[in-house]
Amino acid sequence: MKNFFNLKIALVMSCFFLLLSAKAQHIATSSSYDGIWAGVLKNDNGDKLVSIIRISSGTASRYSYNTETKKLERSSFLKEGSMLLGNNLSFTWMNKGGIWSETQTHMIAYLKPNVLYCRLIRQVNNASEDENTPGINNEWSTYYQGKLDRYESIDKLEQILRN
Repeated sequence: MKNFFNLKIALVMSCFFLLLSAKAQHIATSSSYDGIWAGVLKNDNGDKLVSIIRISSGTASRYSYNTETKKLERSSFLKEGSMLLGNNLSFTWMNKGGIWSETQTHMIAYLKPNVLYCRLIRQVNNASEDENTPGINNEWSTYYQGKLDRYESIDKLEQILRN
């Protein structure tokens, strides 16, 4: 019985020392996401997509760089939505025109201060017959992923993109 008690004390002490020596995990607050985030996302085919997202109080907006005006412009979509919980933020936008509709969902993870990881799913549906499968709509999708870095402001990111 005494050996069992000593084993129990040894286990408790070991757990206590492991907790003391463990490195702290990065825990996000809603303000951890606030800022301008940009990065190059890649898919399995090697295609690249520049992703620029502004996050403020848990709400995300997509931006694109206009090479003519040398300015970042907020993208406009028919539907947009953001959800934030802990170390994860989800941002989805939807758009349509003519015979097509498109959805892009950004699943964003907080890795550490000033670094996010983004997985982007893009799905397009054309209301025209699929060449390979008659009788259904033509649908395609792709998946991108990569790191997003935080920038101080839209002005700072525009300066970098101009060079």
